[in-house]
Amino acid sequence: MKRFLIVDDDEMGRLMLQDFLSEFAPCDCAENGKEGLAFFEKALAGGDPYDLLCVDLIMPEMNGLALIRKIRDIEKMHPVFSDIRTKIFVISASDSPWDKADLLLDNLCDDFITKPFNRTSLKENLYNNLVNIY
Repeated sequence: MKRFLIVDDDEMGRLMLQDFLSEFAPCDCAENGKEGLAFFEKALAGGDPYDLLCVDLIMPEMNGLALIRKIRDIEKMHPVFSDIRTKIFVISASDSPWDKADLLLDNLCDDFITKPFNRTSLKENLYNNLVNIY
């Protein structure tokens, strides 16, 4: 069964994403990057990693870019899960070409979606990146 993690410090953003994404899979939510990292590590250690992370960039405690880099480093260090790469969608109010370039060109995330997101295009991105969501 698929499962998703939403990491966003904005409660309304988390609730909107959770409402939409729960149609496809159970969703856990974290309020910042530090908490999101703890969720990710626990899921990985339990042998049930997340299929998708939706991560905001600007958050307290640990920003989204730092979180994503740590997750990619952790994935490289776990040979049991070496063939598993968690899909990561950045969903951010930032429309900075620098943010997009850093994340997409460095192959750190699978998609960059600018808030406010369009449900139809997000659903299409889910289908393109997670073929078995239906």
